[in-house]
Amino acid sequence: MSIEPPLLEIQALNFRYPGSSQPTLSDVNLAIHPGEIVLIAGATGSGKSTLLQCLAGISPNHTGGSLQGDIRYRGEPINHWSIRQRSQQFGIVLQNVETQLFTDRVWEEVVFGLENWNVASATIEHRAEDALQSFGLASQRHRVIQHLSAGQKQRLLLACVLCMGQPVLVLDEPLAYLDAKGVEHLLQLLKTKANQGQAVLLVEHRLDVVKPICDRAYYVEQGTIQEQKPQFLVESTISGYAEKVQAIDPSVPPNLKGETRSNEQTVLKTYQLRWSHYPPFPDLDVAAGEAVLLRGDNGCGKTTLLKLLSGLLKPSSGTIELMGQPTTGRRVTELARDVGFVLQNPNHQLFADSVRAEFLQPGVAVDLADSLLEQLNLNAFSMKHPQALSQGQKRRLALGAVLARQPKLCLLDEIVVGQDPNSLKLMLNALKQFTQKGGTLILTSHDPIAATTLSARVLELPSFS
Repeated sequence: MSIEPPLLEIQALNFRYPGSSQPTLSDVNLAIHPGEIVLIAGATGSGKSTLLQCLAGISPNHTGGSLQGDIRYRGEPINHWSIRQRSQQFGIVLQNVETQLFTDRVWEEVVFGLENWNVASATIEHRAEDALQSFGLASQRHRVIQHLSAGQKQRLLLACVLCMGQPVLVLDEPLAYLDAKGVEHLLQLLKTKANQGQAVLLVEHRLDVVKPICDRAYYVEQGTIQEQKPQFLVESTISGYAEKVQAIDPSVPPNLKGETRSNEQTVLKTYQLRWSHYPPFPDLDVAAGEAVLLRGDNGCGKTTLLKLLSGLLKPSSGTIELMGQPTTGRRVTELARDVGFVLQNPNHQLFADSVRAEFLQPGVAVDLADSLLEQLNLNAFSMKHPQALSQGQKRRLALGAVLARQPKLCLLDEIVVGQDPNSLKLMLNALKQFTQKGGTLILTSHDPIAATTLSARVLELPSFS
């Protein structure tokens, strides 16, 4: 550990949300020194993101609630600092990328923060260009941000934050939507930043991936935080992670090795499907009970293909057949009777006043809704408003609400993001049961555990500029 004084100190921090009888954070103590990369791990909903929001000044200033204890930067108490003041010392990346992008186009976004800090024009140009090159976004500089993939948006946000050069980086699941090349690049970049004296506080569930760069690790459980011994990062690697998840149900058939089950009913077929400027998508022929993983680099069109299959987008050319019938001319509401879609951002599909009400949609049996609530470990939150949940809990809720409708085809867009091993186990167990009963899955994920556990046939989508 560095002998230099800490850049950031948290002393006896307690935080309670408004209306809550229990604190979300209790007696948290933590110090981060220059050049350190410190990992914060823990179950979904344990308080990790709340801790980062307290550091950023979001809580309690904008969420309400009560905060006690001290947050210090270079020894100075900063509890009274505004978000703007803190942002000059802390580079912060929150879980929901879309809440931190403010302009219309890529180049404008990268220069936005630098201009707000009144950085010299020549310096802005140089820093912004370096940031775009570093994160593989140079060819996207004039793109409308709304048209970027989730992975590209995450790379853009990271480029915007890391080019600012604040002494402390506070990152909440920055690997979430990055492809393998993006993950490798970010880890190398964080190590470089630490070697140059910046301090990095990192919240992540993919412990096997971040293990090589972390100096220390803490675990949050029921609002308390404890430093972990070095073997924590070894024992929590993906191999042990996979063993826990794959032990769910040994009766699931082995990996299909890329072969479609010819003895099962065909649920979905596509032929020469194209949309906008994307190259032709690979043809699909998917049977009942099968799982297919769409794999490819950020921006290759995985989410676009799912939107075409769901009817949210109309193909420029080509055909889609669902249950043997062409989808041309059919309304989205009609297709939704057979097709369920779990979006990347769960905030876009949670509309009810309570968690249980999200499950109890028209036509859903009460016993099925309650069974899924328990299976996905959401029954303790059944009367809470969906927006009061953590991002990981919201993803489990969105999945459960779609499965409650019992669609024939379920489309899943990066739903394993933000899940600790136990939560992931619950989700994959529910999806295995869905396919065992004849349901069909088409999913995207950069985490190999999903494809392995679901015995998914892998379909590679080509990259393009």
